[in-house]
Amino acid sequence: MEISKKRKFIFQKFLSGFALVAILAFVFGFVPGKAEATVAGYTAQKISQSFGSLTLAPGKAITFEAVFKNTGTATWYNSDSNYISLYVDSAGRQLYHPYWYTIEQPAKMLETKVLPGGTAHLRFALKAPELLGFYTIKLKLAAENLTWIPGGVIDLPVNVTNGTVSTQAPVASSPTSTVTAAAESFGATKLIQSSQAVALAGGAKTNFTVGFKNIGQTAWEISGANLVKICVGGTTATEPFRDTNWLAINCPAAVSSATLPGQIGYFSFSLAGNLGGDYSPTFVLMNNDKAITGGEVSLPIKISGTVETPIIAPTPAVPEPTIRVGLYNTTTAETLRANTAFEVRDAENNLIFSVPGGVTATVAFNFTAKTYSASLNGGIRDNLSYLKFIPPDLNTIFEITSFEDRPAWNTSLNDNKFRGNLELRWSEDRAKLYMINELPLETYLKGLAESSNNNPAEYHRALAIAARTYAQYNLNVGGKHPAGNFHLNASSYDQVYRGYNSEIRLPNFVKAVEDTRGLMVTYNGEVVVTPYFSQSDGRTRAWEEVWWGTGKAWLVSRPDPNCAGLSLFGHGVGLSARGARGMALNGSTYEQILKHYYTGVEVKTIY
Repeated sequence: MEISKKRKFIFQKFLSGFALVAILAFVFGFVPGKAEATVAGYTAQKISQSFGSLTLAPGKAITFEAVFKNTGTATWYNSDSNYISLYVDSAGRQLYHPYWYTIEQPAKMLETKVLPGGTAHLRFALKAPELLGFYTIKLKLAAENLTWIPGGVIDLPVNVTNGTVSTQAPVASSPTSTVTAAAESFGATKLIQSSQAVALAGGAKTNFTVGFKNIGQTAWEISGANLVKICVGGTTATEPFRDTNWLAINCPAAVSSATLPGQIGYFSFSLAGNLGGDYSPTFVLMNNDKAITGGEVSLPIKISGTVETPIIAPTPAVPEPTIRVGLYNTTTAETLRANTAFEVRDAENNLIFSVPGGVTATVAFNFTAKTYSASLNGGIRDNLSYLKFIPPDLNTIFEITSFEDRPAWNTSLNDNKFRGNLELRWSEDRAKLYMINELPLETYLKGLAESSNNNPAEYHRALAIAARTYAQYNLNVGGKHPAGNFHLNASSYDQVYRGYNSEIRLPNFVKAVEDTRGLMVTYNGEVVVTPYFSQSDGRTRAWEEVWWGTGKAWLVSRPDPNCAGLSLFGHGVGLSARGARGMALNGSTYEQILKHYYTGVEVKTIY
């Protein structure tokens, strides 16, 4: 993939029609093909790789290590602006594992510094996709923001099969060996639940949340082979208390976000008072229809009265997901307040403070001890694990008073208000402290600032669907920033997100999000990546014209007559914002717009 931060912007950013950064990135000369240029002093020689080829069962994972000699004259580092890492092509990203540094970078160099003549080790996991087949992946060594490194290439054939194959440990000294990954294990222990029992009136609803610590060896995921969901155990009938938004008839929800071993995964769902009576269901964590040891919670439910017609509505294919957005990184203490009371909790969900509405709390991180502290009204708690700020519901608006994000067009505004949960969390891999916003996907979309309010309604609908699809695609692959503990960032490198103030400024776009709830772009039934950009020069670009790797059938060059004679702003792949606005003004519907820029796709309701 492209390696400079500006080049990442050109191909990763699915940008606003008005993003100044997009224009700057284009003007400064980042054009297709330049990534293959090299910088003097950077060359490498591959010394070894763990395996010459792999045979893996679907959903299984294995550790891979590559060793390179620094044959150039430049010193390699793993933490400066030119850090050494491996990038993977689009085929290789199908073997993404949550432990990767980013969705495009499986690993950074392990050593802090490698002098000329020294050797560098890069170690990462590969996880087989569910789709059987033969994959040939390519990895390329890079000095970030600077150059691909000649000699730093790995070609790795991977056969994903259900056939009977032996299980062997990796043998680093035998680069031609073929191995199969051993089965990964699951385990859980319950730490927290929002209530010990539920009492409901007939026709009423309530929310329930339970948190389990992942004590196994495998990351819990929101989809795919490692999907972990919570289900009603045994033969208990769920009709009396099942809500309409459950994941399946007997399974209320999946884990709210990817949960690594040692972390806490939360399962939130609603219960409905459909039929009066006393019920005692046991909810059990499941993976591939197998119960996870330790993943049980019993919940007595008492429903008083009856409902004339029990609510047994059809359930969507998947529930609305939760997305984690990296708002910014910080090196100072942070202050925040909200319009209602909220809670400060630690990583284990222990209550640290209950903060009244309008009162400011202060939180900080000790960069030496790697611990957190919180203070409220003169009281201080320190030596804490990472901190979460939990509102009672989405009507709570957080204001981070220590944070400034002022739009260039009106610096009197400050986009520092957000719905949903907030989290202050250190990333060891990135050596950065992030403020993270966790919230439902539809609420996130309403906070995007990728348009102006007075654009045509059909354009807004097309843009909302493209943005939703892009976010869902990245959720499906584990996010773009697993090393930072979030899925997308809030800047123009991903999607421009400004939170609550954007909802206020862009009510027409908010309506477009509501009008298109759950609608996404699919190709052959699968949610796909949907890039968009500012404007073309009369035609859009095919995926392979701009980005490294094989092409994508839905991302081919398309005529863009509303931009004829203009300059290209942005990467040029997918939906052209200016062109799409022109189509909407000329009477095209959102579906016609999407099918023009994304070839052979269908627009389907996913949840």
